[in-house]
Amino acid sequence: MSHHPRSFGRRAFLKGSAGAIAAGAVGFNYGMQSAQAREKQAVSNGKPIMVHHEWGALKEVVVGVPNVRVPTKIAEAPKRFLPDSSIEYLEKNAGKRLEECDPELNAKFTAQVNAIIKILKGRGIVVHQLKKHLPSEEAFLAEMNDTVMQTYPRDPMLVIGTKFIETAMYEPNRRKERFAVRRTVGDRLAHSNARIVSMPEPEPFPADENGKYGPGPFLEGGDVFLLGRDIYVGNTGNASNTAGIRWLQNCLGDEYRVHEIPLSSHFLHLDCVLATPRPGLAIICREAFVQGIPDFLDGWKLIDVSAEDAEQKLGCNGFVLDDKTMIVGEDMPELAKALRSEGTTVITTPIDGIHWQGGGFRCWHHPLVRESVL
Repeated sequence: MSHHPRSFGRRAFLKGSAGAIAAGAVGFNYGMQSAQAREKQAVSNGKPIMVHHEWGALKEVVVGVPNVRVPTKIAEAPKRFLPDSSIEYLEKNAGKRLEECDPELNAKFTAQVNAIIKILKGRGIVVHQLKKHLPSEEAFLAEMNDTVMQTYPRDPMLVIGTKFIETAMYEPNRRKERFAVRRTVGDRLAHSNARIVSMPEPEPFPADENGKYGPGPFLEGGDVFLLGRDIYVGNTGNASNTAGIRWLQNCLGDEYRVHEIPLSSHFLHLDCVLATPRPGLAIICREAFVQGIPDFLDGWKLIDVSAEDAEQKLGCNGFVLDDKTMIVGEDMPELAKALRSEGTTVITTPIDGIHWQGGGFRCWHHPLVRESVL
């Protein structure tokens, strides 16, 4: 049975407890121009920031960089969604840099990242790879969680239309990631049409007995899907929460409709269990949708990925290059075959040096510019 995702209007937001939180949002920009005027001006200047759909042709992107320090102590939340093999590996190498404790895996990780970048640049896509953290950035909230990981820039940022949003991350160790994003694309944003908004920084509550970090608001890019004016946001209990989703509706205003999709806590983000390569075609792990398949997928062709493949291989977490082309893992041949049977051009490349950390292709990149599509 299908269910409607929960939708947030501005009135509902203001009635909610997150209304006061949203009032603390910090906006860094940018005059009184309308979004449409800024978009037209930026296009004429050749420096737009613009993303409206998951499947628009990718033109410019931020990608992750190999820079990992294993936590001294694993937090409770990742134990709900990381494979047992990843948990065991992290416990074995607690507190160590990846290049020190496992130079072979670090070399594989680096080679696979570089191979994806080569594919992107070969298609003329502008690539911004994250600058590595400064020591002062690594120290941010390290007393709560000393993990360092810059693999997944999908989560600390959001580009919706011409808005560039710094998100509020759930795990304290990930809240430092925005600083490297600023240093990587700050100049690019300053010379664009982007309206830059930063979510309120969550209070630095330690985790309670259930691994929860307080009320938030929390919002992470891996949970957010753009389908034109409809924005779908997952809530697994491990990342984005209802307060964060309400904040997003308030930030975007009445031009957008933001919908909450409850998900199983065995996964981290919506993009771990869903991909939308083009209108009418989706890749899905059905077991993750605790209230049934969302209504917006009614009538779509659904390609199924098992819960095991969604968790172990991040099978749903592909890389949409445009509405006809997608990158998927070399270890998902059946998925590649199913996509090709639907007319999608599929590029395969290995990603096992990356997905042991809990994310895949979509997590590893965040678009700055995708061509608009109808």
